Amino acid sequence: MAALNSALLLLSVCGRRMFPVSRIVGGEQASFGKWPWQASLRQWRTSTYLHKCGAALLNENWAITAAHCVENVPPSDLLLRLGEHDLSTDDEPYGFQERRVQIVASHPQFDARTFEYDLALLRFYEPVTFQPNIVPICVPNGDTKFVGRTAWVTGWGRLYEDGPLPSVLQEVSVPIINNSVCENMYRNAGYIEHIPEIFICAGWNKGGFDSCEGDSGGPMVIQRQSDKRWLLGGVISWGIGCAEPNQPGVYTRISKFRDWINQILQF
Repeated sequence: MAALNSALLLLSVCGRRMFPVSRIVGGEQASFGKWPWQASLRQWRTSTYLHKCGAALLNENWAITAAHCVENVPPSDLLLRLGEHDLSTDDEPYGFQERRVQIVASHPQFDARTFEYDLALLRFYEPVTFQPNIVPICVPNGDTKFVGRTAWVTGWGRLYEDGPLPSVLQEVSVPIINNSVCENMYRNAGYIEHIPEIFICAGWNKGGFDSCEGDSGGPMVIQRQSDKRWLLGGVISWGIGCAEPNQPGVYTRISKFRDWINQILQF
């Protein structure tokens, strides 16, 4: 019964912003609480935890990120910060929550060479409490109508290739493109890339808007038209350079992994 109540609670809150809305290149600063499922995945470095990748909150116990962000990293070296907005200040309308990671469940087929199956789930030691700046994202049933839609990508990654890291969460909008168009764009840029359906691409021919280093593992979200909830379309996986022409961002396609995600979330 408790599990059922938890599932019903999740359905009632996922993908809904509580705040009125007033790796990212060419984007702009997000307003506080606009993307409340965004998390900062941090790794222990000598004396402190430093931002490494993005992640997204799935429910009170689990977050999702890219497998390449956590490969060969023991769970004890990882920390998730939820509800963060500006890394440089604690003076915000609501505080963040930090959770140590108990379990790292990387997809068993993850291939570090091709980045296929680039997905990992992170279970916290203690559940998080939802609040206006900490809300889970919804997992889509399918994504047949995503191509041509506008997606939003968020993160604290570099503002351009080899550029500085921002302190405030950045956002950028990119169009979803189909995989054969994506492969052709890379071909036009001089790269032969096989992009199977477990990936989903988003980006512009002309470049200029993209995720970048430090954004990996973060969410690419799309608003469902029927009820205006936000869905997790993809998790930032790879690209070549940042915001280069004909080199769109490539994301792990979440709809292809719904069953695997649900299976892990039972733990």
